[in-house]
Amino acid sequence: MNFEKEGIVSVWYSTTDYSAIPDSYFEEDEQGLDQWAKNYQISSYDPENMETNGCETGCASVQEIVAPCSWSGSYGNSVIKKIEKIGDKKISWLILLFDFEYRAKKTHIFKDEHVNFVGCFPYDIDADQLDNIDIDPLEV
Repeated sequence: MNFEKEGIVSVWYSTTDYSAIPDSYFEEDEQGLDQWAKNYQISSYDPENMETNGCETGCASVQEIVAPCSWSGSYGNSVIKKIEKIGDKKISWLILLFDFEYRAKKTHIFKDEHVNFVGCFPYDIDADQLDNIDIDPLEV
C-alpha cells in the first residue's frame, strides 16, 4: 500500500532492547523492504524520509527519545502523550517516517513482535527539536 502524504509523520516505537532484535528484522530484500515494512504491509517508502532514534541497550523516557528527533517541536508532545496513554513511560527506540501517513485502520496492523504503531502527526519543517525549546518548569 502507498501511504505517502506530505506534512505527516508516522511513528512507531519499541520497548524491546534494540540489541535483542535479530539483524534479519532490518535486512532488506531485493525490493529494498525489511521485515518491519513487510509486517506493516508497507510496499514502498523513501528511506531518505526515515529517521530512527533510541538506546543501544535498555530504555529511556519517551521525552529523551523523542526530543532530539527532527522537527519534534511540532509533533513531539503529541507523540509523548500518545505513547504514555498506551501505557509505556520508557521506550527503547522510535521509527519516524516523514511525508507518510500509515493507516492502521486499513491494514488492521497496529503492532508486530518488536514495534507498536503510535499514530500519524502533522509536522512542520520550520519547527525546532523539542530539546532545543525552552520549557517553563512550572508548565510541565
